[in-house]
Amino acid sequence: MDFATLAERLGGRVVVDSSRKLTGLASLSEAGPNDLSFYSDIRYRAALNTTKAGGLITKEPIEELAVPQIVHPDPFLAFVGLVDLFFPEDTVAPGVHPLAHVDSSARVGSDVTIFPFACVSENARIGAGSVLYQGVFLGRSATIGEACTLWPNVVIRERVSLGARVIVHPGAVIGADGFGFARREARFIKVRHVGSVTIEDDVEIGANATIDRGTLGDTVVGHGVKIDNLVHIAHNVQIGEGTAMAAQSGVSGSTVIGKRVLMGGQVGMVDHLKIGDDAVLTAQSGIIGNVPASAMVSGYPARPHTEVMRSTAELRGLSKLRKRVRALEEQIRALTLEAENKGVKNDSRR
Repeated sequence: MDFATLAERLGGRVVVDSSRKLTGLASLSEAGPNDLSFYSDIRYRAALNTTKAGGLITKEPIEELAVPQIVHPDPFLAFVGLVDLFFPEDTVAPGVHPLAHVDSSARVGSDVTIFPFACVSENARIGAGSVLYQGVFLGRSATIGEACTLWPNVVIRERVSLGARVIVHPGAVIGADGFGFARREARFIKVRHVGSVTIEDDVEIGANATIDRGTLGDTVVGHGVKIDNLVHIAHNVQIGEGTAMAAQSGVSGSTVIGKRVLMGGQVGMVDHLKIGDDAVLTAQSGIIGNVPASAMVSGYPARPHTEVMRSTAELRGLSKLRKRVRALEEQIRALTLEAENKGVKNDSRR
């Protein structure tokens, strides 16, 4: 596609025009003469100076570069918006493969695609335009909304409900029993989990993530939540809309996470916590207490991020401080020895 057409499509402004047709998208360091790239972060200035891209999307004109440029208020968002244009998604033909099992009581909407070896149990419901890939299991009375995509080997247990446009990546399990046991005389007695899981619209769940069903009520994942690979969400957890959780994080039972919370990788938290709206939990934080709205916390046990940064800076100076203390100890030792020697001489004169 030629440069001017791309700019018009994006609603951007052409700064350095070009008649060259661009055929791909790539990062600054990997782009070639026929690729379009973007620049939005000063950390990539070195890559910008050496890029071979045939065109750039930038926030402000970069006069020292002769590369054709489209100025756009949000270069990254504009770039993402072109992905489908340059790399159209594969389309799948609707229909149920003969090797799939769909119970006669299940209700399947229009234009649904069900691949081989998928299993749709009794009274399950699948919304229009959804796709179930190979090996997907849909339990009794489970509900899948419109335009959902369940990648291979996803397990949706009985009575679990997914909203519209939900994406579940391979190997994820939604609706397994929570980790609930009554311990009596060194013996564990299983607590049956009769609740379920509710996943609201536009949620994306990463590969091998697990979301346990509630004990009595539902575990709830709010609208637009994004869950990375290998995340575990325990029974009765409530997650507010717009929250994002990075890989290998774990949320213990009955914790309530507010709206728009950001969790870095490997965050862990104990049960029955409250995490306020817009909180930020940095990577590997160990959360053992409630977190106020809009707070940023780090470390284990998690503390305010600025406090942790100050402590880290102080720790870096400990080696120098230790050397100074040792030097002072040597001086004190030398002065003490000198004083003792003087005391001995004075005694001998008497």
